[in-house]
Amino acid sequence: MTKADQILTMVREVCALGRVEFERPHTAEGDPDAGRALVEGLQAIEPGGGPSDISLSLGLLAPRAPYFDQLVLDAVATGIPQVVNLGAGYDDRAVRFRHSGVRFFDLDLPDIVADKARRLEAMDTETAHVTLAAVDFGTDDVAEVLARAGHDAQRPTLFIAEHLVLFLEPGDVERLLAGVSGRAARGSTLALTAEVHPAGLDSGLVVSAVDDVMFAGASPLHTIQPREAWLALFERNGWRIEDADEVTAVDHFELPVAGQSVPIQTQFLTATA
Repeated sequence: MTKADQILTMVREVCALGRVEFERPHTAEGDPDAGRALVEGLQAIEPGGGPSDISLSLGLLAPRAPYFDQLVLDAVATGIPQVVNLGAGYDDRAVRFRHSGVRFFDLDLPDIVADKARRLEAMDTETAHVTLAAVDFGTDDVAEVLARAGHDAQRPTLFIAEHLVLFLEPGDVERLLAGVSGRAARGSTLALTAEVHPAGLDSGLVVSAVDDVMFAGASPLHTIQPREAWLALFERNGWRIEDADEVTAVDHFELPVAGQSVPIQTQFLTATA
């Protein structure tokens, strides 16, 4: 496993362990204890082998987790029959938001999916409505993966990608948006977290600076763009962001790029098909 892979694994584990530190909503049929049960025994390990401090993630998760929780609750309440969680990791929404008539699809790398399947099987909770599907977003066609998993492209879907596209190459992000657009019936929604730098900077230079300063060249992060580039990416792949001038965001980090201090935001983008 490369150092970049180790960092990505740690991020999944940190997010999973951090989310259960908050009081989370659930549906009437959902399992409110699913989160803690799903991560039982999980440890977030730094690439150097020591334990990671999950408290560092709580400031980001505090606004992010409720945003996506509410999207799922709203989808369930309005009768959306399918929820696709892209890069789901150890997220428990498929069980915590269980609801009659709603199918959940959790997609992630094969090793994560295998471990999550084992953990779900060990839990005393109903999971017949949950489909786990292995995917490599850098090489696989997500539309084909969803089709094989039983996703119905003729019915509306909520697609969520919380803290995923930052770790994909720009071309892979475009393929992902185009792929889910091809599975999106009228009434579908796509929501994701996008890492955003101020306009006027070279995105490649920003990504390189983040890698050098924060990860010593391990290169786990790949896509940080100005907001205008994100909006254009959605538009050309069949997604429309309503109220595009309204920004929902949390400050992620700040670092020097080309002699100036550059703030990076995590913005929450939600679009309709």
